[in-house]
Amino acid sequence: MNQPSVKQYLIKGGTWAFAGKVASLIMGLVLSSFLARLLSPEDMGAYFLALNLATFFSIFSRMGVDNSLQRFVAEALGRGQPHVACTIIRKGLTLTLISALLVAVVVYLWVGPWVNQHLFTSERLGNSISFVSFWLILLTFQNVFTAVFQGAQQIQKAVIVNGLLTSSVATVFIAYYLMVKGQALLSEVLPWILIAGGCNILFALLALMNNKTISNKSVKKNKSVGYIGLISHSWPLLVNAIMMFTLSQSGLWVMGAFASDAEVASYGAAIRMVVLTSMTLVIVNIILPPLIVHLHADNQKERLEKVLRSTATIAAIPALAVLLCYIFLGGWILEIVFGEHYRAGATVLMITSLGQVANVLVGSCGYVLVMTGHNYLIMFISIASSVIAFTGSLLLVQSYGSTGVAIGYTFAMLVQQLAMLLFARYRCGVWTHILGMRYLVLIVRERFRLRSRNEYK
Repeated sequence: MNQPSVKQYLIKGGTWAFAGKVASLIMGLVLSSFLARLLSPEDMGAYFLALNLATFFSIFSRMGVDNSLQRFVAEALGRGQPHVACTIIRKGLTLTLISALLVAVVVYLWVGPWVNQHLFTSERLGNSISFVSFWLILLTFQNVFTAVFQGAQQIQKAVIVNGLLTSSVATVFIAYYLMVKGQALLSEVLPWILIAGGCNILFALLALMNNKTISNKSVKKNKSVGYIGLISHSWPLLVNAIMMFTLSQSGLWVMGAFASDAEVASYGAAIRMVVLTSMTLVIVNIILPPLIVHLHADNQKERLEKVLRSTATIAAIPALAVLLCYIFLGGWILEIVFGEHYRAGATVLMITSLGQVANVLVGSCGYVLVMTGHNYLIMFISIASSVIAFTGSLLLVQSYGSTGVAIGYTFAMLVQQLAMLLFARYRCGVWTHILGMRYLVLIVRERFRLRSRNEYK
């Protein structure tokens, strides 16, 4: 990528990522708000657990293939080999389909009932295991299709598939249900969520089949990554994804094991709101991976670091603003969005938001390690952080409840982010954290000097 193309990609991709992610976030919060008013707090707690489990089991069915596809598709298209990208995508989707069906069957017959019986003991969740089995398949393909479109630098399709279409369709269904009935059971709501997810996967499949950038039917034989190569590259990423989920989301498991469904609902609502804190970094991470691959392959470390630190700085400003709102107005915000019962999650919201802000401040160090092939390293970092998080939350939950769980996971996230930041510098030769004030002043001065020189000429 030359300088103009990098800027053009960042501007165009950033605009699509920002608009799409903001719209997706708004629709997701509106959907959660409608559900909180349609369902009882107990049903809402079971809903959060069901979504959490479906997301967790979908990690196993993805097998890390989504991150591998993102990297290999970007590399193939960067070399001008769309036929190789097409072949890799077909192999990745084949592996995903087989694994998703196997995981869904195992969850439905054995794992799901066992987890509910021995860990959560929630009757509402037990009645929803069949929905969880279908839900995990939809979430699996949602993530895989999103990764393919990101690798192909088709950000507009990636943001649509990655939750925007699903939450929009589901919101329409739930809004109609709320106006007509006013109150519903979880078993009545989940089928509409699955239908919305099905519409999303159908759209993604049609968009991929009609995609001229990554399809080339005229080439029958080509050298590409095989099935064994995909699996070999993906399994450390699978372990990393499991550990990352454990680090960020399994606090809901601890709450489900030690608290009532209503308390789980308050904790889950707070966790849903935390995503606002790191939204800008999520947007940045949608557009950066292909750029990381290209600039690292060209050994342009200085340029890559400049891009990474600049985007981290831009992402940090709104994240800090959201954190201040949560510190002073967290309870009020939760009550407005979800209802009076959920005001109890204000402390959890504030503590977990501190961890997410730290995540934003260090930038995209995790993606730098993944996209440059340091799969095993990031896997070990994630394992260590997850052990810290899970152990800490178990030690604190009985004495401090949801606040203790939030403290345990926030501390572990700080450890993880610092480790990834330092290893990104040591292994890849780049810093990813936000720019300091001294660098910002120098950049502003340089921009002003160049503008003055151009005006003088």
